[in-house]
Amino acid sequence: FDCAGHPGETDVGNFLLQPIAARKLSVPYVTSGGVGDGKQLAACLAMGAEGVNLGTRFMATAEAPIHDNIKKALVAGDENSTQLVMRSLKNTERVYKNAASDEVLRIEAEHPGQIDKIYHIVKGENYRTSFQETGDAQSSVWSCGPVMGLIESVPTCDELVRGMVSEAEAVIQGRLAEMCR
Repeated sequence: FDCAGHPGETDVGNFLLQPIAARKLSVPYVTSGGVGDGKQLAACLAMGAEGVNLGTRFMATAEAPIHDNIKKALVAGDENSTQLVMRSLKNTERVYKNAASDEVLRIEAEHPGQIDKIYHIVKGENYRTSFQETGDAQSSVWSCGPVMGLIESVPTCDELVRGMVSEAEAVIQGRLAEMCR
C-alpha cells in the first residue's frame, strides 16, 4: 500500500507485510514501496528482506530519463502529495496530487467504475508527454509514492545508493548494535 503505481486493493502497509512475507516465503524477497533512505533499508533488512526496490526515489536522480520539472515536483512534494485514483475500477493507482488527479476523483465520484469517463485523463500518452516533453506536473495523472516526504535532492544513482547503504550500516552497527549490549 505504501508504493506508487498500483498498491493493490487491501490497504495493508509494508510495516506489516514485510514480517508476514518473512514468515511465509521460503525464497529471498525485496521490499518495494515507500523506501527512500538508509534507515528504511536497515528496517527492511531487519524484517527479513534481502534488499529494497526503489521506484519514486530513483525518479528523482540525475540519470532518470524524465523532465527536470517532474524531478523538482518530487523534491517539492511531501508524504501528503499523492492520492489514490481508479479505486472504483478495482485498479487503484497512487498518483501525484494535482489538477488532473483531482478531476479523475471528481468524475469517479459521479461515474464509479466507468473507465470511459476518465480515460482521456488517465491514458499513458498524457503521462509520457509530461515526463518526456513538457515537464508539466499538473496536466497528467502520474505515479509516485509518499516517499516524496524523504526526497530532498536529486543525486546521482551512485550517490543515492552509497548514501543509503552508508546510513543503513550506521544504523545497524550503531543504534541497533548498542541495543544488543
